[in-house]
Amino acid sequence: MGKALKFQHWHKIRRLFAKRKGAELTAFLQTLDGRGFDVAGAPFRLIDEALSSGDVAGIGVMAGMAEVTRGGQPGLLRAVVADLAGGDALGALVRDAEAHPMTRFEAMGWQVFLRHRGGLPDKGPGVGDIFQFWDDPEPPAEIIAGQKAWQSLGQPVAWYSEDAAAEYVAQHFGADAAAQLRGLWHPALKSDLFRLYRLVQDGGLYADADSLPGPGAADFAACAGGGAWAASMTHVPKCVAINGFLAGPAGAPVFAGFLDHVLRNLADPPAPGIFWLSGPGAFTRYLWGADADITLLPRGVQKEALFSQFDAPYKHTERNWRVFEHGRGMGKADGLETLLRDVT
Repeated sequence: MGKALKFQHWHKIRRLFAKRKGAELTAFLQTLDGRGFDVAGAPFRLIDEALSSGDVAGIGVMAGMAEVTRGGQPGLLRAVVADLAGGDALGALVRDAEAHPMTRFEAMGWQVFLRHRGGLPDKGPGVGDIFQFWDDPEPPAEIIAGQKAWQSLGQPVAWYSEDAAAEYVAQHFGADAAAQLRGLWHPALKSDLFRLYRLVQDGGLYADADSLPGPGAADFAACAGGGAWAASMTHVPKCVAINGFLAGPAGAPVFAGFLDHVLRNLADPPAPGIFWLSGPGAFTRYLWGADADITLLPRGVQKEALFSQFDAPYKHTERNWRVFEHGRGMGKADGLETLLRDVT
C-alpha cells in the first residue's frame, strides 16, 4: 500500500478526466505510482464520481488506465468500461472459471450494478416510515444521536430492539421464525434478517443504526415509495450491492426473494461468514441470479445525498461482525470458490 493521493493530485486527475485526456491521465498516474503513491483505486473512484454526476460520456478514456491497477483489476476495469458502452465483458469474466474467484465476484458486483443502476426519484409516493434495529433496548449515546438525526427529517421513525423485532416477526411470520431470529449468533445477522421481514410485511426505509441522513434523505423518503432501492459500492473494485440502506413498498418481490435467499443460506450455508449469508455478498449473489426489480444508486449519490455511516466505539469490539469473525480466523474470501461453483 503506497502513500495516499493528495488534494493537488486529485485536482489534476479530475481536470484531466474532465478534458478527456486519457493518455495524459494514465501517464500522470504512472508517475505518481513511481513516486510511491497508491493510484490503483483512482480509476474506480473516478467512475463513481462520473456515475454520481451523470457525466458518463468520458468513462471510455479509462480503459487505458487499467495498467495502473493491481491483480485482476486491469481486466475488471476494462470490462466495466466496455459494459458501460453496452457490452457483456463482465458476464464473461464472472463465468470464467480460470479467473481468480475474487475477480469473478468483483465482476459480478459490477454487472449487478450496471444492470440496475439509476438516479434519485423526483416523484412518487412516500416510503411510509423509516425504521432501524439495535438489539439492546438501551443503545449507546452515539446510536441514540443517529436515531434522533433520522427523526429530525419529519418522517415517522420506528425503532426495534431484538425483543421488539422478535415480537413483530412472531406476529406476522410465526413463532418458529421469531425463534430462529433470536437464536442467530450475532446482532448483525439478526439485523440483516429482520430488516427483510419488516420490508416484506410493511415496507419502509431501513437505515443502519450507525448512520446519519444526508441532505437529500427527506426528499427521498417523501417520493421513493413506489419502487425498491439500494446502492452499490462503485468507488472501489470490490463493488457489491449494499444492504445497509434499503427502501421499498410492502411485499416488494426483490426483498421477498432476498428474504427467501437468506433463509436458504442459513439452512445450508454456501460459504462461512455473515457477509455471504445475509450481507452485501449475499445480496449481490442474489441479485445476479434473480430477475429483480430494484434501482441501485452509485455509492457517491448514496453517501453525499442520503446516508453515511459514522465510526462508533462498538465497531472496535465483537459487536462488529468483522471483528467477531476476524477473531475466529474468518475472512471474506473464505468459501468464495464454493459460492461461485454453480455460476455458469
